[in-house]
Amino acid sequence: MTASHPQPINAIPESFCKALRYFFTDIDDTMTHNGLLPAEAYQAIWQLSEQGIGVIPVTGRPAGWCDHFARMWPVEGVVGENGAFYFSYDRSHNRMNRVYLLDEAERQEGQRRLETIRRRVLAEVPGCGISADQPYRIVDLAIDFCEDVASLSKEGVQDICRIAEEEGATYKVSSIHVNCWYGDHNKVACFERFLKDFTGHTLAEMQSSIVFVGDSPNDEPMFQELEHTIAVANIKNFLADLQHHPTYITTHEAGLGFAEAVEIILQKRAQ
Repeated sequence: MTASHPQPINAIPESFCKALRYFFTDIDDTMTHNGLLPAEAYQAIWQLSEQGIGVIPVTGRPAGWCDHFARMWPVEGVVGENGAFYFSYDRSHNRMNRVYLLDEAERQEGQRRLETIRRRVLAEVPGCGISADQPYRIVDLAIDFCEDVASLSKEGVQDICRIAEEEGATYKVSSIHVNCWYGDHNKVACFERFLKDFTGHTLAEMQSSIVFVGDSPNDEPMFQELEHTIAVANIKNFLADLQHHPTYITTHEAGLGFAEAVEIILQKRAQ
């Protein structure tokens, strides 16, 4: 909720750390490092869970991956495809709960319209590709500009965004993909729905007990809406392009920065 420069993560207040109930986090280049999930980051989400802090990844990754995260990671739920849904696994009844912000007809119509963007991008933007995880998506289209293809220029990424705009789609740029979709859902709306379903409270009522960690421009809506946000150090590549900055920043990048933030929060929580 700030446009000022982020403070060092050590400045996060002890009182907030003690009140923390839910820990929302991006995955790619926030928890991961060079495409891998470091042991330190995975251990960190276990440590949060063991302290009674609910971890909820908020990601652009596909439904197929989110089913795995929700089922096999120590998390309360997963917001996926940039807010199209959340999945939460009920371990007491061995049942996956899936909540979508669009109905089935809207999802199918969106996929039909996204096909035009897919064709145009592949024809008009040399060097990009359709994300390898696209077959596991149900709502959005992910255009790869540096995950499994050689890094595209900034102008190339802008061309992808322009095509999405011309076709009337919503889009967000992550550290690896341009995600495009139809519908008014987004990450903030979906985790507001998650909070309401799980706590009975609104985002405004929960501000003093939730935090979000991210790394890139597609996390800016969370930086704007939440009072307490953290970015790993690699956000520095994007700060000049953001109107809304995270509250705090780590000294380490990516997964090691994520683990650093968790360590400091838990240390202050124990004081």
